[in-house]
Amino acid sequence: MARAHSRVMLTNGTLPSTQLNQFSAVHPFTQQLDIVFPASDELEKALTSLKPTYYKKRCTLSDFFEFASNSPSRNITALPSTSECADTWCIDPRGVLTLCVSKSLYEQLGLIGKKLPFKGCPEQYVIRIPVRQETESVAVRAKQKAALKLWDELREDGLGKWNVLYCQSGACLGTSDSHEVVIAQPQICPSADILIPIPALAPIPEESTEDWDERIGDLFEWVGMACIGAQRLKANDRVNPYVAVYEVPTPSYIGDVTRITWAAFLHQSFVKDALDTVTLDILRLNGVKRIDDLLCRSYLASTTDNHAFVAITRQGCCTSPVGAIPDTSFDTARDPPLRVPENNAEDTGCFILGPGQNGNFVFAESIGQWDARWG
Repeated sequence: MARAHSRVMLTNGTLPSTQLNQFSAVHPFTQQLDIVFPASDELEKALTSLKPTYYKKRCTLSDFFEFASNSPSRNITALPSTSECADTWCIDPRGVLTLCVSKSLYEQLGLIGKKLPFKGCPEQYVIRIPVRQETESVAVRAKQKAALKLWDELREDGLGKWNVLYCQSGACLGTSDSHEVVIAQPQICPSADILIPIPALAPIPEESTEDWDERIGDLFEWVGMACIGAQRLKANDRVNPYVAVYEVPTPSYIGDVTRITWAAFLHQSFVKDALDTVTLDILRLNGVKRIDDLLCRSYLASTTDNHAFVAITRQGCCTSPVGAIPDTSFDTARDPPLRVPENNAEDTGCFILGPGQNGNFVFAESIGQWDARWG
């Protein structure tokens, strides 16, 4: 399938921010988190102490649906670990199973759904099934279970059982015959002698909107290059200008940068903990006392404390039929925006946060053209 064109939205604000506080809850399916900052041992220690956990299970969809329905906490987030996007599914934190299936499978299942409205993509249909048993009549639930069993039977001679990744709030399950526990380890990538920009995140009074967009765009470009460890950011880089030309946003200084990456199925509670670890530290620089004073003094005592900033980049699970949920109320009456599950789709959000006098931040979000999140 051809890669869908992406769309970008850029916003800015000050801390504390409702947008930042609700970010992880609104985006429940995350496959990677990168955090970049001027080197700080204390901040690195605080972030790497976080231990995100998820579970792996091989089973039929019928069996997993039964497992989720009978789970005591009923707060399960799940999706298959597959690159197959034509026929797939997910369970979001609201307790809703969403199927996204081809026309032929949709007709075989016999459940009522909604056709994806996008042009230029394969014909697919979305079916939503509440996980909680008491929300459906006995007859409707029986029909839903029969459809899931039929899908399992159709897969028996081909793809077989599903390899399911799932997270469960409040669960502390050990590895057993039925599931495997996976602890996602952070990858720590220090880089020395890097040209580091001093970000001015708030619009300058005499600055036009176009100039601000360009300036902030240059900062996001630097963050992207830092996330891949680009040689162009090195202070001693002497690349042939006929090969590549790049200039770090000014003003800048030479220093060390740390990037921490978690690449796994990440529960929204972990993403929230990581955001809180960063933003509470940033907020303390503005006089908000909400974390350990020793950590705050150590961070402030670093030689780059006046230039401190943190960039947080989230990569969504693009093969999930649900990309974002409407709000944090978990109201199942409001359907999530429709989108086409696709390996090469775009679902990325990046915050750049600086201490500043007002705790300014900028946020860029990029989604594919077959995503109805913005209409």
